[in-house]
Amino acid sequence: MNRNHIVLLVPGMLLLCFTGCWKGDIGTVEGTLQVDGKPMGGFYVYFIPADGTAEAMGGVIGDGSYKLTYGRGDDRIPVGEYRVYVQATEFIDNVSMPKVKLERQYTDPYETSLVKTIDYGHNVIDLDLTSAKKK
Repeated sequence: MNRNHIVLLVPGMLLLCFTGCWKGDIGTVEGTLQVDGKPMGGFYVYFIPADGTAEAMGGVIGDGSYKLTYGRGDDRIPVGEYRVYVQATEFIDNVSMPKVKLERQYTDPYETSLVKTIDYGHNVIDLDLTSAKKK
């Protein structure tokens, strides 16, 4: 390869990189948690990747909204498929612990029926849950 080819090749490769040819493998996630159609706070939302590596999590505040973080507060989440579960807590945004009871399919990390995909870029993933029926 002579010098003229290199002079043309390098700027072309840089142009491809800067124009978005390579999208990367990171996304951000926010959304709203609703129970029986109503936004509800007082939960942690957990996203566990299919490969079992570190989970992402976010606290659901009073208006039902959440934003995921990964590791030590990084909002860049690796793309891929995740099992999702929620757990009630009393330590988020001064919201009291939710009185609503949820089925294990939403609260158990091993039995969850919620599976969501995080794609490249910004993701809005709303979670619409149904409360447990009294028996």
